[in-house]
Amino acid sequence: MRKSTFNYIKDILADYPRIEEYIRQREEELRYPYRENDLNAGIKGTKADYDTQANMMITIEQDQRLAALERNKRVISDILEDCCEDTQTIIRELYMRRMPKYTIQGLITNGLIFVGRTKAFELRDQFFEEVARDLNLNV
Repeated sequence: MRKSTFNYIKDILADYPRIEEYIRQREEELRYPYRENDLNAGIKGTKADYDTQANMMITIEQDQRLAALERNKRVISDILEDCCEDTQTIIRELYMRRMPKYTIQGLITNGLIFVGRTKAFELRDQFFEEVARDLNLNV
């Protein structure tokens, strides 16, 4: 697997525990966009009627950043559900924690996973490859 792909997936996993918050923030940004005060508000002219509700729904449906966040969330949660307990422990402890306590060897030594070092790296790599395949990334 390419190092850039591996690092991209690592970043997605690091953001995964807070992804709901990011989705909610993005929806808020789209629903209530920042508008500067109009310096020419006192000038007479045609009053354009803006259908903000329809524009907002179209924007939320078409927003690429929001769609990417939701896709990442769906892919990671689906793959985590399908994998074994050891893989879930490896991914959660090493990549989803804000301040990881262990390395793969530390997980094995402390009895958090019940596989050898080589098998632990294989489980991690399989997980990353599945995520890359589901996200259509170059492996």
